[in-house]
Amino acid sequence: MLFTRKAAVLTAGIALVAGLGLTGTTAQAAGTGVLACSTSDGVTKRTSTVDTIQIELRYSPSTRCGWGRIYAADPGDMVWVDRSSNGGSSWTALGVTTVQSGTDTHTPPFNDAGYLMRACAKNDSTQHVHCTGWY
Repeated sequence: MLFTRKAAVLTAGIALVAGLGLTGTTAQAAGTGVLACSTSDGVTKRTSTVDTIQIELRYSPSTRCGWGRIYAADPGDMVWVDRSSNGGSSWTALGVTTVQSGTDTHTPPFNDAGYLMRACAKNDSTQHVHCTGWY
């Protein structure tokens, strides 16, 4: 999905409520560069919060891949990454992942060579959504 700034909040909310954009399968992952990514040397590049949920944009410099991670979350809370090729004017939402149990989860890693990325989260209890800055 390609989003513009004006349509993003409404579209993301509708998609998340409808349950669209769930974490991709291995077959889908192969087409998006997930299988070529490594998280072993990941560092946190951007942080933010939505209510009490901590959001991190993680990055692997060796494989040029990024992923979103949340913690201090509850089951039902979601995390995803937005990837943009035009400085954040529009973006694609990738890897929506829901906390199933416990207090944390992360998206699959996605190749960010030539892109900007940010991590976003939705608090299932309050329906609030927030994102990190672009990296």
